[in-house]
Amino acid sequence: MTVKNIIFDWDGTLVRTLDLWLLGYQTALGSRGYNFDPQTIVKEFFYNHHEVPARHPQIDFAAVFEETRNHVFDSLISVELYEDVAETLQTLKENRKTLTLVTSSSRSLLNRALHGHGLEGYFESIVAGDDGFGHKPSALPFEETLGRIRADAHETLIIGDSHVDIQAGKTSGCHTCWFAPEANTIFHDFAHVKSLSPDHEITGIRELVGIA
Repeated sequence: MTVKNIIFDWDGTLVRTLDLWLLGYQTALGSRGYNFDPQTIVKEFFYNHHEVPARHPQIDFAAVFEETRNHVFDSLISVELYEDVAETLQTLKENRKTLTLVTSSSRSLLNRALHGHGLEGYFESIVAGDDGFGHKPSALPFEETLGRIRADAHETLIIGDSHVDIQAGKTSGCHTCWFAPEANTIFHDFAHVKSLSPDHEITGIRELVGIA
């Protein structure tokens, strides 16, 4: 496999924003007297937001979400990157790999964190969740990215921490890499992601240099 292009996920792959969301929900819910354990918060509040009011009608989820998002936004300047992220991006660029980014995060949240860590210059294309190309596991944001950089899918690797990254990668015809550090076990069903048979599995971002 010859990899010329790498499409990165953002949350849970390059930066530990999932931890920010968890802490934000814990704080917002706790201040209202709801003390859910972390696993329950991830299961009940992280995804499919339109379903939350029906499951928890006693909670003002709109207010909880807004408070949580504000917490995330305020913390993005100093949010922690996963180990070796900046160094790995630099090495990949020096090795003439075309790096791009596809995320479900909004443009405003993404730009704040990218700027805070000085990472904007690494990516030839960035597709955010509110750019109008849909959300993973749709292949549309990846197809848009391939078109922008005039890349072939069979020379492109998609790396992400979630099953939707792997599903979208397979649908778009790209190679796939699952980022599976131990710290992410609380956020994903590892057995389910593994069952999708990603082409590669890594626990550290630096391992990408050996793949690509």
